[in-house]
Amino acid sequence: MSRKSIGLRTWLIQRLSAVYMLLFVVCFAIYFAICTPSSYLEWRTMMANSFVGITTTLFFLSLLTHAWVGMRDVIMDYIHIDGLRLTLLTCIGFALLGTAIWVMKILLTVSV
Repeated sequence: MSRKSIGLRTWLIQRLSAVYMLLFVVCFAIYFAICTPSSYLEWRTMMANSFVGITTTLFFLSLLTHAWVGMRDVIMDYIHIDGLRLTLLTCIGFALLGTAIWVMKILLTVSV
């Protein structure tokens, strides 16, 4: 794959994930403005809905992907020492992976 197509792919991932996150936040804000869950049971029932669970999971996957691509590009552009670059990318990768596992655990616990 050429360098140009890789740059286009990362640009597209950033834009698509941003659009999805924006739509998700707007839709949820409208939903919460219209019918706000007033108790924990209502929140849990709402989150147990498969559509809400899937869209929320996609939101967090988009968020983590967006964060990874953005941080990776910033580090690749501005950190020129290879060892430091590798260390930072590894730390960020593990932090995002840990966050993904934590979010999945929470979402799976709510949906059960």
